[in-house]
Amino acid sequence: MDHEYVRGNIDNRGPCPGLNALANQGYIPRDGKTINIAQVETALMAGLHMSSTLASTLARTLRPLCRADGTFDLYDMRKHNVIEHDRSFTRLDFRQGDNYTFQPAMFQALLDDAAGGPITIRTLAKTYARRKKECKRSGAPRLSLKLWGVNLIQTVSFYHTAAMNPLTKETMTTFYVEERFPDAILQNPKKRTLLGLIWDTVVLLTYIVFKT
Repeated sequence: MDHEYVRGNIDNRGPCPGLNALANQGYIPRDGKTINIAQVETALMAGLHMSSTLASTLARTLRPLCRADGTFDLYDMRKHNVIEHDRSFTRLDFRQGDNYTFQPAMFQALLDDAAGGPITIRTLAKTYARRKKECKRSGAPRLSLKLWGVNLIQTVSFYHTAAMNPLTKETMTTFYVEERFPDAILQNPKKRTLLGLIWDTVVLLTYIVFKT
């Protein structure tokens, strides 16, 4: 299968850089349309070396977006408070009128939180705390308990998927700006597991509570 990187049309993409990247690299339909859960699960295992348990767990979260025929489009990821929610590190809040377009200034703030160094769970905790305060000051509603959990997991999801400690600015830029998984990730056979993602989330929460 051809996994050459070809940037897709923004009109057929959603706010999730991970799914956008999978489409850009041909692991799921490149047009971002009529995608089913099984295709996502297979892509996560084949492209990102996720265990079947982790791939299935993540893919199933997309079910609320699916139509009667069991498919969804990446565009559907823009639906607010289903999976997409406020406090994104690189997208504006829903009430600001554009919850799906990548914001370079927000990405730069994410890098700045690392003070010129690499991205770690500790720097991600700093970004999490900053975005929480920013959203509160702007009058954004509180996240539901479910979306709070989603927010925590999404904060460390790329860190866990990359399987690099720490994450470099170059890797972050490739993923967020180009919406592409670099070869260093795709060719790293280390198994990404559900337990590992949960552990990274626990470490993140510890930093948020005690270090920020």
